[in-house]
Amino acid sequence: MFILSGLSEAVNFLTVFKLKGKSRALYPDSLKKSIKYFPFAGLLIGLILAAVFYVFNKFLSVQPAILVAIFFLYIITGGLHFDGLSDTSDGFFAYLKSGDKNRFYKAMKDVYTGTAGNLAVIFYVLIMWSLITSAEPVKSFNLVNEGFNLNFNFMYLVLLTFPVAGRYSIVVMSYFSDTPDNFKGTGTIFTEGTNAASLITASVFTLIIIYFFLKLAGIFSLLVTVFTVLFAAFYFGRRFGGVNGDMLGFTVKLSEVVFTAALIGFHGILY
Repeated sequence: MFILSGLSEAVNFLTVFKLKGKSRALYPDSLKKSIKYFPFAGLLIGLILAAVFYVFNKFLSVQPAILVAIFFLYIITGGLHFDGLSDTSDGFFAYLKSGDKNRFYKAMKDVYTGTAGNLAVIFYVLIMWSLITSAEPVKSFNLVNEGFNLNFNFMYLVLLTFPVAGRYSIVVMSYFSDTPDNFKGTGTIFTEGTNAASLITASVFTLIIIYFFLKLAGIFSLLVTVFTVLFAAFYFGRRFGGVNGDMLGFTVKLSEVVFTAALIGFHGILY
């Protein structure tokens, strides 16, 4: 029951689906306990994206079908993490122009999206679309050990797994980061609530999922993604004293791009 409760809380927070009647704002303790199940919530998102692609690819070519799947990522999550990508990009742009940390904080808190934020979202969609459509539509995974053959088209595997890596990045970033006093909010629940047990459990879950579907190409891609997240955690900590919820959202989108790019590269090398 506890596992189902934690998983449903993770799905509640990371998607528009409401498996429980609890509010994430009113039950931070429950949300902390759900952190270890974020990879499974990512897998649910990936399954829906793969299903959307399958349906639309029946009457559309691959390119527009992939674009629809990415659009459904926004719908499924209710825009969660897209806003973090946008706000953090606005903050970075303001900081790079002025070198003033206060401008970074002010731009992130602005309710209006700036040019940098809009461009970041557009570039994210274009990059993910180009990466996934460049994946060769070949059968890359063949399970024969159980007495039957199970083949997966590589594009489906990419759609299935990149949300897993993205949600796992929240756990990694949260464990290795703090939240500045002037940025206390939802992000604090994760940076203060992610302990070693949550990190280890989420890591085991993620490794199992990624290895099952992608074998070594997936593991290598996940390692590249984790190193990227650790570098981002170090940079955010040195420059801004840590991360808030928006910066965690930025990390999710960055991780999805890095994982997908690495996966396509390693898949081409290993298979």
